Amino acid sequence: MDHKRNLLLAALAVVSYLLLLAWNNDFPAQVATSGAQLATTAESGSLDLPVTTAGTTSDIPAAPGQVVAVDPVSPQSRIITVRTPNQVAQIDLLGGDIISLSLPRYPKALETPNDPFQLLRNDVLETYVAQSGLVGRNGPDGNSNGRPLYKSAQTTYTTDSGELTVDIVTATSNGVAITKRFIFNSDDYLIRQQYLINNNSTAEWRGNVFGQLKRNNGTDPSSSTGMKLNNFLGAAMTSPDDPYMKLDFGDMDDGEEPVTMAGGWIAFSQHYFLGAWIPPAEEQNTYSVRRNESGEYLMGYVGQEFAVAPGAARTLESALWAGPKNQDRLEELAKNLGLTIDYGMLWFVGYPIFQLLSWINSLVGNYGVAIILLTVIIRTLFYPLSAKQFASQAGMKRLQPKMNQLKERYGDDKQKLMQAQMELWKKEKVSPFSGCLPMFLQMPVFLGIYWVLNESVELRQAPFFLWYQDLSALDPFFILPILLGGAYYLQQHMNPMPTTDPMQAKMMKFMPVIFSVFFLWFPAGLVLYYLANALLGILQQWYFNQRLQTVPANDG
Repeated sequence: MDHKRNLLLAALAVVSYLLLLAWNNDFPAQVATSGAQLATTAESGSLDLPVTTAGTTSDIPAAPGQVVAVDPVSPQSRIITVRTPNQVAQIDLLGGDIISLSLPRYPKALETPNDPFQLLRNDVLETYVAQSGLVGRNGPDGNSNGRPLYKSAQTTYTTDSGELTVDIVTATSNGVAITKRFIFNSDDYLIRQQYLINNNSTAEWRGNVFGQLKRNNGTDPSSSTGMKLNNFLGAAMTSPDDPYMKLDFGDMDDGEEPVTMAGGWIAFSQHYFLGAWIPPAEEQNTYSVRRNESGEYLMGYVGQEFAVAPGAARTLESALWAGPKNQDRLEELAKNLGLTIDYGMLWFVGYPIFQLLSWINSLVGNYGVAIILLTVIIRTLFYPLSAKQFASQAGMKRLQPKMNQLKERYGDDKQKLMQAQMELWKKEKVSPFSGCLPMFLQMPVFLGIYWVLNESVELRQAPFFLWYQDLSALDPFFILPILLGGAYYLQQHMNPMPTTDPMQAKMMKFMPVIFSVFFLWFPAGLVLYYLANALLGILQQWYFNQRLQTVPANDG
């Protein structure tokens, strides 16, 4: 099987895949208007899932038998603002939820550098907030009168370096003082959260910590390409049986069994960015996803019950990641959290490729150049396989006259023709399938690079040169896709047409055009890789062709 036939098969596979992606984008799965609401009953005696009590539409997890009041809309008078170089957050003093968070280091668009990407928000455009609190027997967030109203010493908190601690405080009627503390870091996107409970009452205080993300089913605001490449949008979590579980909106509509485990995390994943609750690794937590009566999705955890004796104090901790998918940092925070940078089943290939790409960029300071050098390195590593593929191609080409003689001799007797061909291949020690094996061996690396370049936030708004100021966006003038089509056209004509069938020949001639059209909608960084790979392939093919031309003369 020659190189061009392999190219045709690969091209048809890519085209079919892209058509499927286009179909999914044009006809996405519809979210049901109603779904099974996950809830426990009062008789269950468990805090595994939130209880939905008749007459309420609260999103807050409740202990069995509790009635949780509905939260009113947040007035501006109870909002406090926190500013760091990495994050600008707004906290609602009713409940202490983070209802808005933007990322100053990540502009929404290159054209508006002072307009930061907004990860969390609660407005007419989108609902995506980070909620947390204390529920259970004495938890103030599980009170039937509504969530606690905290007080703050300031309305605005700002830091340019180091850590920033923001305390909001409340107290129960019987003398239990509760401080909800947020610890921001100017160099990180992890928001540490502490509950300081000082029990000045005469009775034991009991409760459970919870944290959850609430989001509607809006589209991904961080996807930057026309094709969008079908990046995952939905809940993600880990479990003892599955290190990385993905739940899209349809899965959450259908319902999912709660998971109880030590440590763990739960997140909402979108292209490039992540919101994730990370409770302490040594504590038992129950994770669940559900949909409320308003059609919003809730993904969160409830910790194990804890007690504070009269006259005693206790501090409880949790953490919220709200920022980019920084692979190395996420791996430090919790086991398997780095898998939210989704390289698919080939994560074990994608991760080292990403590390190599990052290392090259640290040397050259330009991700476009780093992509080209990465392609050179990988092409060099696969040189022996490429040599075997071209040698197989040359062997089949050398036997072509004898193959034609066999076709003339046996005519339409396909069985005898195949038997004669097999004998000829065995005698000449040539296999038509040996050229396919190198291509299949390289395919995992090819796909791994595809996902690395598609998923890495480092390429978002990363410049190359000239007008290429964002390798994650489309080529504004489509120069790279056109050059790529030209490269494929040149590769196609470096060898004779491998088929005499008119229909197959026409398909082969149109493949470079088809590739060019589809690659118009790919991120520039991906197209740059394919172009560099194609040009290196042309160079290698020219080199092998030059070598093969000298073989008959030397053998003569």
